[in-house]
Amino acid sequence: MKRNVSCCLSVLIGLIIVLTGCSDKKEYTNAVPADTQVLARFDLVAIAQKSGLNDKENQATKSKLMDALKEGMGAAAYKQMEKIIADPAESGLTLNQPVYLFSSRGLPYPTLLIKVDNEEKVTATLEAMASEQLCKKPVEEGDYYLTTMTDGSVCMYNEGTFMLISGTANAASKEVQTTVAKLFDQDAEKSGVKNKGFIKMEQQKGDITFFASMRDLPEAYTKQIAFGLSDDVDLREVFVLGALRFENGKISINYETYSENKELNAQLDKQQKAFGKLKSSLTGLFPASTVAYISMNIKGKDLYGILSENREFQNAFIGAERKEVKNFITHVNGEVAVAITDFSMFGIPGFIAYAEIDNDEAVAALKKYAMTSFIPMYAGKSGNLAYLTNNRALVASVGKTVEKSLTSAPFASNIAGNSFYFALNAENILNLSAINELSSYGEEFAMYRNMASQISFLEVKGYDNGKGEAALVLKDPKTNALKQMVNFAKQFTGL
Repeated sequence: MKRNVSCCLSVLIGLIIVLTGCSDKKEYTNAVPADTQVLARFDLVAIAQKSGLNDKENQATKSKLMDALKEGMGAAAYKQMEKIIADPAESGLTLNQPVYLFSSRGLPYPTLLIKVDNEEKVTATLEAMASEQLCKKPVEEGDYYLTTMTDGSVCMYNEGTFMLISGTANAASKEVQTTVAKLFDQDAEKSGVKNKGFIKMEQQKGDITFFASMRDLPEAYTKQIAFGLSDDVDLREVFVLGALRFENGKISINYETYSENKELNAQLDKQQKAFGKLKSSLTGLFPASTVAYISMNIKGKDLYGILSENREFQNAFIGAERKEVKNFITHVNGEVAVAITDFSMFGIPGFIAYAEIDNDEAVAALKKYAMTSFIPMYAGKSGNLAYLTNNRALVASVGKTVEKSLTSAPFASNIAGNSFYFALNAENILNLSAINELSSYGEEFAMYRNMASQISFLEVKGYDNGKGEAALVLKDPKTNALKQMVNFAKQFTGL
């Protein structure tokens, strides 16, 4: 029963947000650590409005949730919840100001940061939760209050700032308390609000915006990203900025990379120049039933020049093998496209790839690769195209325009003009024989299939200067994507 109460509380928070009062104070952001490596900002008011939780059509849902709370809660706790629903200011939190979620080197746990409007009301809310054994009763610790949630999360707050540090912090709660107490007293000049990543993130427009520094990511991960760049470049100095928006029929994320390191920026610019603009000239060669599609326009000589400066790339190939790799890459000059056409029951993808080339040496290198592959591969040439596939049945139709081709796909018009493009066709995935074989898994599989059937496609587009966009496009283009998600959740839960 306690679990049901907690779930209902989580849903009701969306209804509370819409009614929360205004405030211009932002001092609570001073608690953002200067060494923050990942931070996200949530516009809860916009999210709640787009979800439709406060629409008239959802009043019945609200009543059902309140009934569930009344049945599962004690009288005192339910009375406090009623007060908050009637007047969200009774929660003590200012939820119409941005809510932040961050992790830093000094506080390496997911941490929620919210502005406090009334310290006493926050205490009253937590005491009501304590009566339901959802947390311990808050205790005063000098200039702040402290409590621990049932999952081990540490909650600390004072007259202006509320911080909830995830349950993984419980084992080091004393250290966490000391760190957070210092953050409460931190001046703006010493806080993360002066971080250039934070400043640029605040300028982004979205329902959820974020920045992440690669400085503290595992070395194995940064090595993969740096593949193809000079060994002198430290890619951990790169920040990634993003803005997520819930739109009608689409969830989109615009992203970009930036760095204060001039040498790194020069390397990234050089890398960008090895890629041209897509013309979408190869889509007619792939069937409309394609499951996944990846394409880019490559200037082979420029790309190999960049790769040759990377020690890890050079060490990956030796002797004659290195020569074959060079022969292939340097003679690719134009569009390269790969399509996954099907999947076997063992999860092995069937694919075909094309590359525009300017010399037959590229084909010879590709054929040698196919001969030494662990799985059967077929390589050759059709006009100015080199091809590679693991499906022998496709060899006969290589280079021929398909009657029902990828040009009719719902994302086809989005390909041209980008430096990189990737698409995943949800409808074609659901039509795979391997997926249909899973229908015997019963109601749970049927639920996931129904959810996936609302999706048209997923796409990722790469622009110039380290910018790009990822989007999940739904079949209903008129209703906000978040509202569609809420409506599906209502069906699933019976609300």
